[in-house]
Amino acid sequence: MDVLSSNLNAYVDQISNIGGQLGPMVVKAMILLVILLFLVKYLGRFVAMLLIRAGLPERKAAYSVTGLHITILLIGALVVLNLVGFPGALLFRVIMIIVMVGLASYIIAKPYIPQLPFKKGNLIQVAGALGIVDSITIMHTCIRTLDGKVIFVPNHKVLNDQVTNSSARPNRRLDIDFFIPYDQDVDKVKDLVGEILKETEIVLEKPAPRVVIDKFSPNFMEMKARFWVQRKNALTGRWGLNEKIKSSFDKEGIQMASPRLEITQDRRDKAPVSD
Repeated sequence: MDVLSSNLNAYVDQISNIGGQLGPMVVKAMILLVILLFLVKYLGRFVAMLLIRAGLPERKAAYSVTGLHITILLIGALVVLNLVGFPGALLFRVIMIIVMVGLASYIIAKPYIPQLPFKKGNLIQVAGALGIVDSITIMHTCIRTLDGKVIFVPNHKVLNDQVTNSSARPNRRLDIDFFIPYDQDVDKVKDLVGEILKETEIVLEKPAPRVVIDKFSPNFMEMKARFWVQRKNALTGRWGLNEKIKSSFDKEGIQMASPRLEITQDRRDKAPVSD
């Protein structure tokens, strides 16, 4: 019994000595770790904001901030482990080997890494949602719809779905359809609409606007005004021209037809069914 008590006291003394030696280092390491976590959180936001303001796409800025987080955490881990007695030089060599291998792997695999076909501020349609890209993270894309809703689309769905990017080119083509009865002067209509397009500032000179007869229907001609505008005028450019065309037609006495759907019913008596 005395031997057991003596051994137990020896173990307690040994643990106490180890605690007395490592306790201050563990406390310092924990404080340093907390400081590093706060530094990573707020420094990452600040760096991301600077990169986006500098013109870097938001997704690449997110990747850069993630790399900064990893670097700071590795450095912090190196310092913390060094405080508690782990060989710092050995850990540094291991970290450098991991970083070099990771960097080489990224350079080799970069051409094969899928890239999102848009950036922040683009007007896109994907996964049934049409709107402006508000933000891009590693996990999802935030889309603000034209009626003010916010939709979060997972990036894996974006990469596996058809994406329409209306902001990929500087100019957009617009079409205005109108219907003219056969008894109207087609040449006058074409000259009048063509002059309106020519005088409107938002309509680009090249490609040149055109006014054509698109289709022939039983009661009217389906005419089309085709023109190009800058991307910023794509959504509203048609509205003002519609008003100008209608006002000019009324002033010149040109009548427009409206599409009609005619339904005919077969009134012939059906032959009685014999038993």
